[in-house]
Amino acid sequence: MSDREAIILAIVQGLTEFLPVSSSGHLVLLQNWWGQLDDSNLLFDVMLHCATLAAIVLYFRHDLLALGYGLLGRSVNQPSVFAGAERRTIGYVVLASIPTAFIGLGIESLGIEVFGRPDIVGFLLIITGLVLWIGRADRASKGIHEMTPKHALVIGIVQGLAVLPGVSRSGSTIAGSLMLGLDRELAVRFSLLISIPAILGATLLEMTKAFDHMNVALGTVLIGMVTAGVVGYASISLILRLVQQDRFYLFAYYLWPVGLAAILWSYLG
Repeated sequence: MSDREAIILAIVQGLTEFLPVSSSGHLVLLQNWWGQLDDSNLLFDVMLHCATLAAIVLYFRHDLLALGYGLLGRSVNQPSVFAGAERRTIGYVVLASIPTAFIGLGIESLGIEVFGRPDIVGFLLIITGLVLWIGRADRASKGIHEMTPKHALVIGIVQGLAVLPGVSRSGSTIAGSLMLGLDRELAVRFSLLISIPAILGATLLEMTKAFDHMNVALGTVLIGMVTAGVVGYASISLILRLVQQDRFYLFAYYLWPVGLAAILWSYLG
């Protein structure tokens, strides 16, 4: 893998990890295009996920600090959508992570042969676009104090399904949260908050296999990580603004033609 290809993949990862367009789906399509879909790039993909994980932790450091202080029974002078319900929020994160882990591990067992097919990725990109479109309608706004364990479980189930390449983790969980009637700010922040243990768990799971297939130069890996981290941090800010402005669903207009193109490429290319 060249530095140019690494930078392109890192930019795609940084943008699509948080924008509702599926990072895994785009990486599968790009690597199929370049003929590089195999375990030799597994370590590079894992490192890109580490970089985007660092970006989300850095961006939400104030929320994470407030939750930590709340868990210890201490207050912090920092505005947060989780204020006054820090322990409940942490419980909801744990609750959402349980179905995510079980469903994600189950789907992963299907193997790379299924995940690497552009036609399947294209179909799921179209489905993601439909989910974003359906989730655009205004609904009652429930804050963290109106959120229930049922909400957390449903969002966790949706996040588990997002292990499929072409299903956007952020897109499906944020749209799902909005359909459940959660406040826009809460929908984004809770969805991205529960992505931290999900990304961390997936990264640790793949890490042991990745070092057995190291085929990318260390310098190239570092270039990719820095690029993915910077782009990821910027994309988090963008997605927050788009949801607040009720423009989140506009990504459907991107997902539909890309998904259709992937299907046509698979059968006509």
